[in-house]
Amino acid sequence: MNTRDEASAQNSRDREKSERKVLGLIAGAGNLPTVAARLLCELGYSIRLVGFEGLTDPLVAAEVEQSRFLPLGRLEAMAKALSEMEIRQLLLLGKVPKSLLYEEGGIIEPDEEAIRLLANQRERLDEPLMQAIAGWIESRGFELCNQGEMLASLLAPLGSQSAREPSPGELEDYEIGRSVVARLGHAGVGQCVVVRQGSVLAVEAIEGTDDTIRRAGRLGGRGATVVKASRPGQDRRFDLPAIGVGTIEAMIDCGASALAVEAGSTLIIDRKAVASAADQADIAIWGYRAESSSEQPSW
Repeated sequence: MNTRDEASAQNSRDREKSERKVLGLIAGAGNLPTVAARLLCELGYSIRLVGFEGLTDPLVAAEVEQSRFLPLGRLEAMAKALSEMEIRQLLLLGKVPKSLLYEEGGIIEPDEEAIRLLANQRERLDEPLMQAIAGWIESRGFELCNQGEMLASLLAPLGSQSAREPSPGELEDYEIGRSVVARLGHAGVGQCVVVRQGSVLAVEAIEGTDDTIRRAGRLGGRGATVVKASRPGQDRRFDLPAIGVGTIEAMIDCGASALAVEAGSTLIIDRKAVASAADQADIAIWGYRAESSSEQPSW
């Protein structure tokens, strides 16, 4: 290729890059931000990231065009970074454990805006807290995108996701868990419940799904069924339930044998790896309709 051809090819690449739609990503912990960034880049987006020191996996920076890492809780610095990277639309992805709010000397370094926002939130249930943060972001002129729309290919489909289908006993436990997790969602408490032989072993609170599963194993032993679902009326801009290989590893640790997730509302991070890990451990996974009743098939 001669110099003129090389220059033409470079100009073409530069033009294509400049025409890509810019999308911001505010990334918490876990590998969902990395998987999502890779997927969205493949879909033609220019991904620009704000991550948090000590929380966001630094490896996600390799998947995006620009990145900034800030102390968690610096809202003004975050808004400034988003503006400097010319971001207007963005996604909130990844875990920000609420337990960090109660750690003395932890990684949160709140600025005045964060302190004011938290002070105004007497009710710190998951959704009201996230809606307050989302409202602050939007008040600065940014638009939060729908996770389910942007990451539609990661949503759990209906039906079996593993080689083994659930046993009759696991389906009975699932029916109990499905009803309980729906009520949890109405209360704004958690998105996961673990059931064994008709008894609810654990419901998710501040600790997150994986630790809920491990707690259930300590309390009730092996053979439990895990049910995970979105909240009724879930705000799909943030906090869609998600499972990944780490979820399967938690189930293996405590001998849980089945996992039911709400189809169309639960993100599966690296579906092939999740299915492979489940099959190796003989764990049944399936997607279900939230509106299904116990008199109907579960998928």
